[in-house]
Amino acid sequence: MYDKFISKSEERVEVYFKLRFYEKKSYIEVVDKKGNEISLPITPIQTDKNTLEIISNLNLISEHNFFNISWENESNLIYLEENPHLFELLRKSKYFVTEDFKQISIRENKRKITLKLEKSKEKIEVKLILDAKYEIFEFLTENYVIRKNKIYHIDDIGENYLSALELNTQIDPKEMERFLTITNSYFDNLSLEYEDYRIEKLNKRSFVPQIIIEKISKDRSLYLKFGFEISTMTYNMLKQDDIKTVVLLNSLEKIISICDIDISTMSESMEDVIKILVKYQRKLKLKESYYVEENLIILHEKLAKEFISKELLNLVSKYKFIGTEKLKTYKIKTVQPKLIAKLSHSIDFLEGDAHLEIEGEKFSILDIISKYKKDSYVVLSDGTNALINKKYIEKLERLFKNTKSSKDVKVSFFDLPIIEELIGEKISGDGVAYGREIFQGLNEIETLDIPNAMVDATLRSYQEYGYKWLYYITENKLGGCLADDMGLGKTIQTISILAYTYLHKNLTKPSLIIMPKSLVFNWESEIKKFCKDLTVGIYYGNNRDFNEVKDCNIILTTYGTVRNDVKLLTKEKFEMVILDESQNIKNITSQITKAVMLLNSEKRLALSGTPVENNLGELYSLFRFLNPQMFGGIEDFNNYYANPIQKDNDLEIIEELKKKIYPFILRRIKKQVLKDLPDKIEKTLYVEMNEPQRKLYEERRNFYYTLINQKLTEHGIGKSQIFILQALNELRQIASCPESKSDGLVRSAKLEILVNNILEAVKNGHKVLVFTNYINSIDNICEELASHGINHISMTGATKNRQELVEKFQTAKECKVFIMTLKTGGVGLNLTAADKIFIYDPWWNKTAEDQAVDRSYRMGQDRTVFAYKLITKGTIEEKMLSLQMEKNKLFNSLITTDTVAVKSLSESDIEYMLGV
Repeated sequence: MYDKFISKSEERVEVYFKLRFYEKKSYIEVVDKKGNEISLPITPIQTDKNTLEIISNLNLISEHNFFNISWENESNLIYLEENPHLFELLRKSKYFVTEDFKQISIRENKRKITLKLEKSKEKIEVKLILDAKYEIFEFLTENYVIRKNKIYHIDDIGENYLSALELNTQIDPKEMERFLTITNSYFDNLSLEYEDYRIEKLNKRSFVPQIIIEKISKDRSLYLKFGFEISTMTYNMLKQDDIKTVVLLNSLEKIISICDIDISTMSESMEDVIKILVKYQRKLKLKESYYVEENLIILHEKLAKEFISKELLNLVSKYKFIGTEKLKTYKIKTVQPKLIAKLSHSIDFLEGDAHLEIEGEKFSILDIISKYKKDSYVVLSDGTNALINKKYIEKLERLFKNTKSSKDVKVSFFDLPIIEELIGEKISGDGVAYGREIFQGLNEIETLDIPNAMVDATLRSYQEYGYKWLYYITENKLGGCLADDMGLGKTIQTISILAYTYLHKNLTKPSLIIMPKSLVFNWESEIKKFCKDLTVGIYYGNNRDFNEVKDCNIILTTYGTVRNDVKLLTKEKFEMVILDESQNIKNITSQITKAVMLLNSEKRLALSGTPVENNLGELYSLFRFLNPQMFGGIEDFNNYYANPIQKDNDLEIIEELKKKIYPFILRRIKKQVLKDLPDKIEKTLYVEMNEPQRKLYEERRNFYYTLINQKLTEHGIGKSQIFILQALNELRQIASCPESKSDGLVRSAKLEILVNNILEAVKNGHKVLVFTNYINSIDNICEELASHGINHISMTGATKNRQELVEKFQTAKECKVFIMTLKTGGVGLNLTAADKIFIYDPWWNKTAEDQAVDRSYRMGQDRTVFAYKLITKGTIEEKMLSLQMEKNKLFNSLITTDTVAVKSLSESDIEYMLGV
């Protein structure tokens, strides 16, 4: 066949496959080296044999590759999307070129396609990004894209890949959840990036069904439609696009959740209603009095009247009803109460008169709440059953929880903005204007005219704002949390407000700063460095004497000291009490937290790059210290805020909580304020176990798998904690430091990888930080570095001369490597001399690792920071990496980091961690 072709042409013709695009499709065209189309001898080629002969004789592919292919009549075009198997052959061909005859090269390492969303004025800009940097590219197949003359291998994005570039668009912020949900259902393996939101995958969730009063027809039949709402998405929308997985935005916790939906509750709600209808149909001796079609039930008039008058109000508390205003003829009416309030300002509360008006009738707030809880409606004087929005009643209950009398109401000062928003107008009453001015002032911090910070440093603009914010908070005797990202200078901002307090206002009562013991001497050094005129004393250690420091402006102490000396310290009056690393009081029931709460001070501040760890209960503990009257008791907080947010992702309550706490939390992150900070590049290095390590790991995993399952069966998860903790900890050690569990006989596969990377980094002039969780790992790493002649230092919780070691690493050129435990190095250190960081073993919560990395990636760093995480494949470490993303933790402005207690692991989590 090919010989005939040659003889006709009288010369050997080089044939090229040229890649082209046409109406979103990619195809190859057969041409000669001048770009002329070549007429094949048989058009179309009818057999696979002929096709193979031509291509194999052209030496374009291996003779062992066989495939089926059809040529387009006359045009000689082969569409790749119709023949994806051909692409695998073309990848190996030196005759595969672009339209302008440039050789096409292949990048086989898989690259990510990211869906990146950015705020742009009033719209959200959506872009598809290849490999985190390229915006312009074309899709060839589900697995490959082309940019210029390079083809990149990507994760399979699914059969709709030809439409993927249509995702480059603008959307309304209100449409984000719908857009992301539809995108997620149409495309696979798209990474998602939106501001500093965290992506997590949740288990299947069910949602509260809706019953929609669609209409009452001319023959007075009642149309009931069943559905549900998932955040901003309706049942009809999800059904129309056949969506089984939704994407939800939680703006409070900065989380984007991806979860499967369980719509079985809608079917159950229809079955419930049908059972009720059957009961009344029999009672009234009616036949064919209702009709069911998909999610619609049509009730004939007689049955409808019975259902409305006898059953509807009983269902209001169970289901969400929409369209009840259509039921006026049945003396049922949806109403919007009007809140009338006249309040005055007391020390911590607003007090006075408040009541509700409904259709011109006056009701006390407590009466409305009580009647709604009992009947789910309120009866008006004309006999009308008034239905009130359930969310409205719940908000009233949250706001007026302190009210004991139906005549005199008492609400938190901190709820003033929410109450005025609820009323829709300014509250009248003596003293309320004062509270309103305080909240208004929080919006005008930028223009605040106060004395310059009296410190030996030039504050950056965001630090100047932080100083003004601290001034405003403390001057108004409010509590606030400075929650700036690590490395942004919370210490210098705090010293600025202390300098104002003692050097400008000349106040005499001391201020108490409480911190972890590892930070005491760092604080002393920073105060002396930036403000020599402030007097500072340390109240800590075995020989501590409060009389020796009580005349100082600032007293530095530790959480442990406060706990032990609570009786002495509660007798003192302080100008300010400041908590550094305030997450230390996250447990409201701990002795440390209780002791801190008892300290006497009108001004209270908290400092933490991670103000809340793991759950909203920690937010309560923080604000119980800062502003004790904000939330009331822990039970109220859980009922009104924590449970609806963490269990139901209640967006309305999330927004309310944000409005309540945001004036008293100031948080800035690095990328917002440090435009000149270099990049931080994070990579994961996977390490294969050696055979002795694998054998040891599997022996212990099998042992614990059997033991834990036995304990769970016998005692449940609550009484099996100690065994679970022991199992997880030992498997982590074997995965990272098997030497500690084998008397040194089994060597860690990581050690060689780490040391080789360090040797290369040091050779190229870099300084290195290594973080690990185990003392044995530190010993092993130090021993290996010493054998290679690498100058290094190490630090653990027992190290006394921490600051001396930090200074040596920062300034001594010969000191190349600093090894320390993750806990020791996670707070209070400035290690910008390093630009290579290794996390030797992972921690439960990724932000604990981030804290360690940010010892180097902070203000003052002028080089790109590379952070490497070493993960042993096939072990608990790899599974921890997955759980980091899946566990529901609060993040960023409210949430952050450290350990996840074993109690937060479910039985399915434990099965996942210990199973094969």
